[in-house]
Amino acid sequence: MTKSILPIVQGGEVTYELHSLGWKAFQNLCLTIMGEVWGQTVQGFFDSHDGGRDGAFHGTWTPVGGEAFCGTFTAQCKFTAKADKCLQLSDLKDEFAKAKRLATRKLADNYILFTNARLTGSTEAEIRHAFEEIPGIKRFAAFGCDRISQIIRESSRLRMLVPRVYGLGDLSQILDQRSYDQAQEILSALGEDFAKFIITDAYRESAKALVEHGFVLLLGEPACGKSTIAAALALGALDEWECSTVKVRDADDFVKHSNPHEKQFFWVDDAFGPTQIDWGSAFAWSQAFPHINAAIYRGAKVLFTSRDYIYQAARRHLKESALPVMKESQVVIHVENLTKDEREQILYNHIRLGTQSREFKAKLKPFLPDVAAHERFSPEIARRLGNPLFTKGFMVSKFGLDNFVAKPLELLCEIINTLDDGSRSALALVFMRGGMLSSPVQMSEDEDQAIARLGGSTADVLNALKSLDGGLLLNSLQGGDYAWRFKHPTVRDAFAAVVAENRDLMDIYLAGAPLDKLVEEVSCGNVGVEGIKVIVPLDRYDAVMTRLESFDMKKWYNKSALHRFFSHRCDREFLRRYIVQYPEFISSLSVRAYLYAVSDVDVLVRLHEFALLPEPERLLAVATIRELAIDVPDSGFLREDIRRLMTRDELTQLLEHVQTTLLPNLDWHIEQWRDNYNGDDDPEVYFDDLKSALQDYGEEFEENEFATERIAKALANIDLLIEELQSEFPEMSDEGSSFSKRAQEQVQDSTRSIFDDVDL
Repeated sequence: MTKSILPIVQGGEVTYELHSLGWKAFQNLCLTIMGEVWGQTVQGFFDSHDGGRDGAFHGTWTPVGGEAFCGTFTAQCKFTAKADKCLQLSDLKDEFAKAKRLATRKLADNYILFTNARLTGSTEAEIRHAFEEIPGIKRFAAFGCDRISQIIRESSRLRMLVPRVYGLGDLSQILDQRSYDQAQEILSALGEDFAKFIITDAYRESAKALVEHGFVLLLGEPACGKSTIAAALALGALDEWECSTVKVRDADDFVKHSNPHEKQFFWVDDAFGPTQIDWGSAFAWSQAFPHINAAIYRGAKVLFTSRDYIYQAARRHLKESALPVMKESQVVIHVENLTKDEREQILYNHIRLGTQSREFKAKLKPFLPDVAAHERFSPEIARRLGNPLFTKGFMVSKFGLDNFVAKPLELLCEIINTLDDGSRSALALVFMRGGMLSSPVQMSEDEDQAIARLGGSTADVLNALKSLDGGLLLNSLQGGDYAWRFKHPTVRDAFAAVVAENRDLMDIYLAGAPLDKLVEEVSCGNVGVEGIKVIVPLDRYDAVMTRLESFDMKKWYNKSALHRFFSHRCDREFLRRYIVQYPEFISSLSVRAYLYAVSDVDVLVRLHEFALLPEPERLLAVATIRELAIDVPDSGFLREDIRRLMTRDELTQLLEHVQTTLLPNLDWHIEQWRDNYNGDDDPEVYFDDLKSALQDYGEEFEENEFATERIAKALANIDLLIEELQSEFPEMSDEGSSFSKRAQEQVQDSTRSIFDDVDL
């Protein structure tokens, strides 16, 4: 399948579509050219109080050609939204008047005009003569769209600093064929969104981390733009350092593709799990850290992305000491901390470059500042607002926009419900393929039947895929092959919710929902859990068990998720059938510390509740619990449901064992904990489990004076020990707080809105 993903290029040399940038982004590009490419320290001015200067510096400028220009320099940007506009002297009346005032104040010895309009030789000479006739202006230079495009072509550094330009021109005329093929694959994964990318603090910090450490860990919540930043950095590495880009799936893939004889950029999306922690991946990456260190030492660049909450869960199982740059190169994207300018530029790009009608954009324009300032705003919200597919029947109003931003999943479900049968069938097919449908499309008999139940046909699906491209779906290139994917993970979530509400479509849901979602969203039988998306009836139990066979149980998280499903979302009949079909299942369960966190224990409790746990397995579990209560110590057995695993006599004997064996030796246990402290963890956090266990025992033995005294003394000793260790623990710095950024933001606020030309 052939697919064009890059803009049309005019002329023999690549000309970037600068008219699509918007006035503010074009101004920032020009200042970057002066500051980074020409090596000048440029001062930018407030948008409405610039006094006729978009940028300025004082000193000496030595162009590549030779002669040095000295004195004061003023830069002015003239932007047009028309792609074929040719600049005329008459277009510069305002700039001409401002230049006279600046020259009188001796602020424009050298006057530089940047414009994205076309500039002919005769017009440039006419404009230069007019400006140099102004008393006080010694030299004038004008740079039109062709010259600016040439500067971009010649500077890989500029392209890395302003990565939007990768989406505005023909990369085949900049990169060699191999690099171009990789760039095309990276860009295709984002569709047209890359042309709307803006520079944020997170991008700058990420690029800095790659330069200084060769590694960056990009953290953030869902839909905050991690993948877009990663793609920008990948293209920058491809262009600036000539690194071949390798998008790896897991640690084994990294080790396999690491090549000491080649410059490489490794991009690892969702390194520790896509939506929940993947314990197996965390352990595997921890073991691969020496390989990563070696690759970085050879000059490789490595980028990890992860949802922040997943990384925090994974940290306990990562040997960060084996990869020191992991701590030094973390960049966290907080959507709520995006600056006012960043939010507005993101929204501006998606609306102006989106596919909404000019009339719709004009109606939106007065409300856009409030949308950008909304606490639930995200780049994904901006993308949807710029696409008519997501705003069908939408009434433009303050209330409507607030609802659009605050309730994205609900509105997405509503959109899917109102699609035609062919479009919903196309989404269902991608859903049933686990989120990736190979292109060209070939359907199985079961898929044909499922699509027919939705009212669609093969022809309907093929036509609908084209219409959904760029909106709900994306046809992207990976590994040399095209495939249809959901444009964003929230689209899959919304489709699952829609299908789950219709019992007649249950088979589609059971066949298509990813297993990690399936075990979190359904129950087999009515077990009284609120919020269940689907209650699976008896005649579908076998279908669920068949799906569960493909769960990768070598991964700890998958095993834990399945155990939670068994212990909270399955009735007795399902568990009975499962044990019959898999008789070795019960013997595979184990009891270990900490009881409250071990999913195996929850399953044992559930099986005992349903009288499905054989007595030998129950006695073995009780014996292990007895050991843990002293050795760890682990007080989890005091939880009401775990107590029920034991007879009354067994529980009484266990409590007596704690009183006679553990409590008299608490000083020894505390000393053991102290000896095992590694110095890296916060002492308060490290001792939390020990304190919690003793507090539980204190409540259990509150009527026993001897026990309560010993426990109180032990807790006091632990607090003293924590205080001692904290004096050696490095304090958190307040540096980098958002206060100074917000204060600066308020100072730089301007009266000219970035949205002035959003509807042009």
